[in-house]
Order: sequence, then structure tokens, then C-alpha cells
Amino acid sequence: MKNYKILIIVLFALISADRISNGQENETLKLLNQFHLITSEEMMTWMEKLCSTEFNGRLTGTPEFIASAEWVAGMLEEWGIKPAGNDGTYFQWFDNPFNVVNDIGSLSLKIPQPDGSSIIKKYDYPDDFYPGMNSGNGEITAEVVFAGYGVTAPELGYDDYKDIDVKGRIVLVNRDVPHSKPQDKEYAKWVKYCYHQYKLQNAVKHGASGFLYIDGSGANPNISYDPSIIVCGIGPEPLNDIFAGLKTTNAAVTEKIMKTFRPASFNTGKIVTMKANTTWHPEGKGCNVVGVIEGSDPVLRNEAIVIGAHLDAVGKAGKVVNGALDNASGSVDIMGAAKALAQSGISLRRSVVFLFFGGEETGLIGSRIYAEKPLFPKEKTVAYINLDMVGNGTGLGVSALSTHKNLLSYFEKANADYIHRPFQGSAPEPSEYYGRPRSDSYNFSSRGFRTMGIWTTGGYKKVFYHLPGDDPDAVTIEIMEDVSKMLYLGITKMANDTALKF
Repeated sequence: MKNYKILIIVLFALISADRISNGQENETLKLLNQFHLITSEEMMTWMEKLCSTEFNGRLTGTPEFIASAEWVAGMLEEWGIKPAGNDGTYFQWFDNPFNVVNDIGSLSLKIPQPDGSSIIKKYDYPDDFYPGMNSGNGEITAEVVFAGYGVTAPELGYDDYKDIDVKGRIVLVNRDVPHSKPQDKEYAKWVKYCYHQYKLQNAVKHGASGFLYIDGSGANPNISYDPSIIVCGIGPEPLNDIFAGLKTTNAAVTEKIMKTFRPASFNTGKIVTMKANTTWHPEGKGCNVVGVIEGSDPVLRNEAIVIGAHLDAVGKAGKVVNGALDNASGSVDIMGAAKALAQSGISLRRSVVFLFFGGEETGLIGSRIYAEKPLFPKEKTVAYINLDMVGNGTGLGVSALSTHKNLLSYFEKANADYIHRPFQGSAPEPSEYYGRPRSDSYNFSSRGFRTMGIWTTGGYKKVFYHLPGDDPDAVTIEIMEDVSKMLYLGITKMANDTALKF
């Protein structure tokens, strides 16, 4: 009888083990079946849709951006991903006025000649200048005054506008601030002065009528709007022409400012004409698109993995900038993973939230709104994973702050087991993420969320950052397919791991 009981126990154990094994094999089959259904061909159709004339560059605030958000929400609904925005919808709405740049405008420099005459040098769009996307409408001819970084910070003992008069003149201003090390704790005191909005507002406060921004990054809709000032971004040639004959260069002056933390502003004596043709729309609205796959575990469903990318681009500044790499790529990468996660048939213990931000290009607005009032509290958010310009290259990269670097392993293993791309993992200190407010990840990391980033390595295609040419053929759709696959595999494992440790 005793031997019979032992036999029953052994048979039961074998049957249970067999069921577990079969269950695991079934889960693996489900996982890999959906893995192979993530295709670059389908993802390219989404990319082309987001870069179509229908959405006109997806500038937040415009009807075209709202149309693109509605299209993404429709795709989430089609895949069975639930709405998680306001009032049972997929949307989080916010005010977002916008400016229409009706044409490219113009920029020219008056060059005196030895005989007392002068010639007018006209500059070319987009290599030499770019119309200010939030410029006032009109034309100004005035002297250019170099105003360093355009910063007035009395608590730091620094003022680029000290001892210069810019009333009715055109100020020439650098990006960023004199403090060059974001990882330094002192940098935090300077962060608020990095913002393009601040620099423009400070120029207006000091009476400037024109704002020349030393910024070769093309269209820039997150500079503030003020109808009283004409705005223009400039490249190397007009910058060199303004400094010509002054026995110094912008590089030399700014290097001196950074070394001494002392302003070096001065009148250049150069006369520039700036012209802008714009129309302001104060009624603009923006939104985030938010969807969720709710977790199945009665306890773990209250925890969430949040994945985000900005859906908006920079719209039309004379010519349309379609924003393929920046950042239809990140949005499409998430869409590929979202569809696979929703349709794999694998039950996810934790919830997974998909965020498509509006207002990134106009000042990280959408991500700030979510981070301030998250769907899942910060302490219940396993991680926020950011994708921005993830679509050009041959290798995969993942970063996680040093405080939770163990989360890298889910994606590293996914790549090693199934994708086999060159892989780079990094675990920077939190202060490096708290530095320059240049991406949506800043709004999460600076508020204490466990923040991660997905990126690509080995980029080989030309990057048209905020410029015409950022079209579907500017991305590498094959690497985007593998980003989606890595996300799908890594998030599935992370969502179902009951032993997550931080």
C-alpha cells in the first residue's frame, strides 16, 4: 500500500511537471509567433502615414496634429488596447497655441564698402538661416548686439545684458548656458536659463526687436511667441560674417565666458535685416494619446511599465518637416511592440501603458503633464522607457539609471536570445538625466521615476534634424523592426517577473 501511494505521488509529480513544461512551451510558441509578426513592411506603412501630407508635420496645436493623434488612438483601439486618458478616452488635452510660418522669410546683412557704398548679402534657406517658428510678423533692420547666452541670473552673479543697450536692436544669442557640465550639481542652478523660451522672453524684457539664435538645428517651435520681436535661427556663414573684422570669433568669446563665468557682450556694428511672415493661433489645443493593457494579477496589476515617445514634430516652417526620425520613429517602434503585446495571447501580470506625447517640440509639455499627474503613481511605476529618434543605425542600446541598472538585463537577454544585434547597455548616474531638458525623459527622471531609454548605434544615414528631408527614407526601418521586437520580448518578461528587484 505504501509503495502504491509513492507511485501515485510520483505519477502526479510527473503529470504536473509535464503540464508545466507544456505550458511553458505553449507560452514560448505564443511569444515567438507574435515576434515574427512584427514586420518592417507594416511598420513602414505606419511611418508613411505619420509623414503624409494629411498630418502636415504634426505640429502640436494644429488640427493636423490632432488628426494624427486620433489615428494613433484608432490603431490602439483596433488592437484591443484600452483608453487611459481623460473621461474614458485615449486623450489628455492641454492648451497649445501655435504659429503658422507662411513662407521662409529672409535674412540679409549690409556690408559697407571702402568707397562708402554698401552691398546686401542675402542668405539661403535652410543652410544659412531658418525662420523662427514662433516669430512675430514683420520686418526689422537694425544693429546686431552680441548678448552671450542671453541670461540674466542675479542669484548667480551673471548678466549677459549688463552694460549693453539692446532696445530696438537685434540680439545675437547662443544656446545653453556658460556652465557646460550637466553632471555637475551646480548645473541644476542654471537649468531654467537653458530654455529657449526664457532666452526669448529675456530679450523682449530688455527691449530687443530682433532675436538671432545661434542654433543650427533648424525649425524650433519651443521658443516663446511675442508679437513684438522677429526671430530667426542662423548657421555658420551669417555668424562668421557678423564676427568678420572684429578680431575674434563666437567660439573664442564663448570659450572665454565659459572659463571665467563673466559676460562678454558687445555691439558688433553689423546691420542685419530680418523678415518673417507668420500668423498666430492662440486657440490651439494639444494632447497626449494614452492606452493601457491592464495587468491580470490582482496585486501586480497595480504596477505599470510605461513606454513613451513624442508623436509631434515641428510642422511647417516655410517647408514641411515630416519628422520621420524625429520622432515618428519612436512612435512607430512603440506601435509595433504595442500591437504584439496586445495580440500575443500571453497574459501580462503587470499593466503596460503606452504614451504618445504632444508638445515635446513646444517645450516637453505633454510629458510634464503626465509626469505631474501619472495614471499610475510614481511608486507603482516599474519604469518609464523613453524612445526619441530611434530609427537610424545597425545596433541596439538601452540605458537605465544606476539605481535600477538590473532592468537592462531584460532587453540584453531579448537581443542575445532572438535578435543578435550589437548591443550597448549603460547605467548613468541620475544627475546626468537631470541635466539639459532636451527630451521627455527629463520630466520623469527629474521627478524620481525609474527612467530608461532605448536608442540605436551605428547610425549611417544623414540626419535631417528639424529640417526638410526628415522623411521616411531617412530612417532604417529594419533596425526599427528589431527595436519593436526587443521591446516586445523585454516588456513581456518584465511584466511577468514576480521577483523584480531594484
